[in-house]
Amino acid sequence: MSLQAVWIIRISETKSKYEDSILFSRFYQTFIKKSKDIEGSHYVPLPSNPELAKAVLFELGHTDGLEKFLVDRDTCQKMEQKPVYEINTSNGKLWPFVVVEQAGLLFCCLPFVPQGLNPRPPLIDIPGVTLGFTLLCTLTDFLRNKSSDEIEDRTGDLYLFLSQAAPYGSVLDTIVDSVLAKVNGKFSVPQKTAKQPAWRSVSHKGKNQMYLTITEYVRSVQYDRENIEDVWDVYGTVTCKAELEGTLRTVTLTIAQSGEGEGMPINNLIIHPCVQSADADILVEGRDRAMPRRLRFSPPLEMFMLCHYMVNKPTTPPITGCFELFVEEERAKVKVTLQLNDNIKNNFDVCELHIPFAKRAPIVIQEFSANHGALLVSSSKSTLVWNLAPRFPARQTEVNMSAIVQLRASQGEGLGTIEETFCTGQNAYAQLFFKIQEFSQSGSYIDAKSIQVSPSLKYKLTCGMFPVSSTSSLVFVSMLPPSTSSGMFTGTAWCLPCLVAFVTNSRSHYNGCVITPMWP
Repeated sequence: MSLQAVWIIRISETKSKYEDSILFSRFYQTFIKKSKDIEGSHYVPLPSNPELAKAVLFELGHTDGLEKFLVDRDTCQKMEQKPVYEINTSNGKLWPFVVVEQAGLLFCCLPFVPQGLNPRPPLIDIPGVTLGFTLLCTLTDFLRNKSSDEIEDRTGDLYLFLSQAAPYGSVLDTIVDSVLAKVNGKFSVPQKTAKQPAWRSVSHKGKNQMYLTITEYVRSVQYDRENIEDVWDVYGTVTCKAELEGTLRTVTLTIAQSGEGEGMPINNLIIHPCVQSADADILVEGRDRAMPRRLRFSPPLEMFMLCHYMVNKPTTPPITGCFELFVEEERAKVKVTLQLNDNIKNNFDVCELHIPFAKRAPIVIQEFSANHGALLVSSSKSTLVWNLAPRFPARQTEVNMSAIVQLRASQGEGLGTIEETFCTGQNAYAQLFFKIQEFSQSGSYIDAKSIQVSPSLKYKLTCGMFPVSSTSSLVFVSMLPPSTSSGMFTGTAWCLPCLVAFVTNSRSHYNGCVITPMWP
């Protein structure tokens, strides 16, 4: 559960300046020497910083590009286990090499793992990989919004930070607030007689305040066919940050149900280790009536996920739709109809329908008509975007859009490539992203009046669904039968269903999505 080295690498496209790519490096000679003694002839020496930067950037496709096939990097015989990589150097292969990429930087570390193991153990059996990944995520939080030049100027702060977080290579603390409190000397050590949980190694000194919020997500795949059932679910998280003075504070709160939304009961709850007790009724399946859920916990200092929950399947998705796509040579005809559920708050921060044409980009809108919103092409020229924010029409919650799009000519197989069938499966869907503040479809909210802190003290409370709000992603799959019209090709009658998991964070609208095939 230790590390041999930590690096921060600037992503550079210039092959001749690898020596300038390493912004920071820290080597732990204790475990490097221990690795030499244990592995003997199997030991792989660490390369110089320029050579390591070149190898890492090559492995991640930042030097020659991912569009170019290279056998050493892209062979199918090579198992991909991101964020763990195998780095080829002149001295041998370094494994497991952990990499976290963020904001044009690569945060890397090499855990203390014997290199000569054969066969290699599963990653889940190597604690050093988990701790190394956690430490790298901590470094990204510590250096958040810092440019490369600022990081180079803060190397002294980084050494000091790592001396507390991972002294001599042994990872001890991966909480940014806790490490900074130790570095700045603004922490208080609890008395020996006082009980202190492992997740609260230091005590808070300063203003007492608590922040609670609910984030709720909706996932949906709709086919608009009688013989194929639509799929959707609702789940959410409760986030907490409690800065309370004292050795050990206990907080009790209630997740209640409001009159808004459908009032769906919570049947599944995954809690943080700091939770001491939870309502036993959360384990009862098939509940028809929504009931409040009460939790008692001793919070750590940093912001954390208090619990994850799932609710009963709602009667209907928040937005239902019908999507039709017709392709004729180099033109595509699109028709979309969306209907807003009456139980959904008609006030959107974000509401965009994306129709991707990745295989036939760049695209151009020839003509379109819509009774609401604006239609445009994304900056990548590969996606048709229908913007419906900030709200649906007040008197008519059904909106329609039709458009004709000019496509790039099909390349076929003339260049030695096999082009995917354009109008089937994952190449024939529309994806809706929307975000609503101060609303949840399940009706769940934090009851501020139910919050109790023991031993009691005065504190400032920020409670609700702000700034993180309901964020959802819905997929409408084109399931049209083949057309009998001459020269017309439409979506095949059997498509590959796709379930889209929405990726977001607490300070941004949305970052992207992950499409996971779901075979019938």
